[in-house]
Amino acid sequence: MKSTITGFFDHKGKLSLEGQIDVAVKHDLDAICLRYYDHKPLLEISDKGIKDILQQTKDKKIKIAAIDTLIEAYDLNNDAKAANAFDEFKFVVKLADKLKVNHLFIRLPKFNDVIEEFENIKLRLEPWITHASKHGKKLILVPDNDYKANTYAYVIKKMKTNILSVAFDPVYFMMIHESTTTSYRILKKKISAFICHDADFKLKPKLIGYGKADIINLFKKLIRDRFSGLLMMDNEFYHEIFEPEAKKEGFFKKIFSNKKKQEKQQIDDLSRRIFPNEETKNVTYDDILSNQIKVVNIVFKK
Repeated sequence: MKSTITGFFDHKGKLSLEGQIDVAVKHDLDAICLRYYDHKPLLEISDKGIKDILQQTKDKKIKIAAIDTLIEAYDLNNDAKAANAFDEFKFVVKLADKLKVNHLFIRLPKFNDVIEEFENIKLRLEPWITHASKHGKKLILVPDNDYKANTYAYVIKKMKTNILSVAFDPVYFMMIHESTTTSYRILKKKISAFICHDADFKLKPKLIGYGKADIINLFKKLIRDRFSGLLMMDNEFYHEIFEPEAKKEGFFKKIFSNKKKQEKQQIDDLSRRIFPNEETKNVTYDDILSNQIKVVNIVFKK
C-alpha cells in the first residue's frame, strides 16, 4: 500500500472549503484533511455544512484522508472536562461516519508522569478506543504539551491496540530538544502520519532539506521502512511570510516595518532556491507548496 500525500490547506481556518479543495486539485492531490468548516472547528458544523462538504468533495472527486477533532487536551484528573471531551469525540466520530473518514487526529490529556499516571491515562483513553473501534476508526495522536517520543511509545504499547498510532512531526521533536532520528527510531512502528516540513533552530520554516530537522534522513528511513501512511504537506510559510496583517500605528508600525524587511529577505532567499534561473521572479506561497509537493513526490517516487 502506497503513502498518501495530503494535508491541512485551511490556513488555520481562514481558507474556505472550496479554497482548500482548489489547492488539492491544482496540485494533483486526491485527498485533503479537514479540521475547519466555514472558518469554525468541525465540532460546530451543522447538517447543512455536512451536506455541503459531501457535495463539494463529490463534485471535485476529492477524498477526505483524515479529520483533526481539535478537541483540546484536558487535565487528566478533571472528570467534567474528560466527560465533555468524550462527548465532543463522539460527535466527531458521527461526523466522520457521514463523511466516510476513518482517521481522526486526537491529543493526549495533560499529565506530568506517564508511568506513574498511566492507569488514569488508560481509564481516559479506553472509552475513546472502544468507540472508535465500533465505528471502524483509527486514532492518530498529535504530538503536544512537550511530551517526548518515549511518552507516545509507552502509551501506545501499554494500550495494546492497533487503533492508536502517532503523527510524527520532526520540527516538534526538534523544538523539544530531542534528536529527530532517535525519536523516529523509538516511534517508527507506530507512525501513521508524517508531517513533511522543516525549520531552523529558531523554528523559522525552511524548505525541506534546508532546515535542521534532518528530514531528508528521515525520508530515507520512511522509504526503508515502507511507510504507507499520510504524508502531510503542512508548512508554516503562509503564516510566517504571506499572511496579511492589520495596519499598525506608532511604535508598532516600526516593529511591523522591520518584520516586513525580514519577510522580504525570506522571500528573496526562497525565490533564489526555487527559481534559480529567474532573478526577477518573486516566489508565492503557492509556488512553495508546489515545490514541496514536487520534492516529496520525487523522494517517494509517486
